[in-house]
Amino acid sequence: MIKLIVSDLDGTLLNSKQQISDRTLRAIKQIQRKGLRLLINTEQNYFDAKKLLDAYDISCDIACFGGSCIFDTSGHQLHASYIPTKRIPEMLRIFGSCRTFYEIHSTHGLCVLGSKEGYANYLSSEVVPALREEFPSQTLDEESYICERLENAHFYDNGQLLLSENPQIIKITTQSLDQQKLEQLTNSLHTRVPHFAVSHQSPYRLDITAVNSLKGAAVHFYTEKYQISLKDTMVIGDSENDYSMLGLPYIESIAMGNADDIIQEICLHHTTDNDHDGVAIVLEQILSKQ
Repeated sequence: MIKLIVSDLDGTLLNSKQQISDRTLRAIKQIQRKGLRLLINTEQNYFDAKKLLDAYDISCDIACFGGSCIFDTSGHQLHASYIPTKRIPEMLRIFGSCRTFYEIHSTHGLCVLGSKEGYANYLSSEVVPALREEFPSQTLDEESYICERLENAHFYDNGQLLLSENPQIIKITTQSLDQQKLEQLTNSLHTRVPHFAVSHQSPYRLDITAVNSLKGAAVHFYTEKYQISLKDTMVIGDSENDYSMLGLPYIESIAMGNADDIIQEICLHHTTDNDHDGVAIVLEQILSKQ
């Protein structure tokens, strides 16, 4: 019997407008009233994911940054995997050699090396166009988005100043429409600083985390902590960064109708896409068997 449902956020729980449908929301509420656990497992940072879920009055545990951190419903951190500090300087040199702007997510929050003006230009010229290409149906207020990112960022003149404060680095990320540049960066990272997880949430985004911070590792930690068998766990996802959790043994794996081919191939079951209530359909089937 299913006791835990693990769901990706973008492309799975959220439709192409980055919204949770009424039908999906009703199913989530019913599942939770039945006492089943819900774990959101997302590449987003905790605060963005929590803000989105709060808007729908959804209270659940959240694995964020691609499995790097897990928080309970009260915001208490249950688990975290960090990039070893001694490896950070070489990573930053690689980003610099590829002339790539980037964000550093740490226990201090969002950290940026450079000026506010440089970061604002990166958001305007690289991030916003990438988001619009990835989510064409979503309305993005560029000015508000950039202002919010600037307000939440901590700025440093160089990496040494940041590292002198001894933060724990959770993830380094960059976004761009230039897929060739991202591929070059990926190859350089694999060659010069191996043994890290380099994942693509989309063709326009690159994330670097500790090797044990994959989504699958987060699910494994969570099920062990709460003594839930993988046989009683259902996982729903759509993209390659969900592979590590959808490929876990014994679980009930569900591929969204909009899932990448590799995800469609490894999953035991399939549902409709995220614009046709794919998650709701799965949850309603679980409810019918309760």
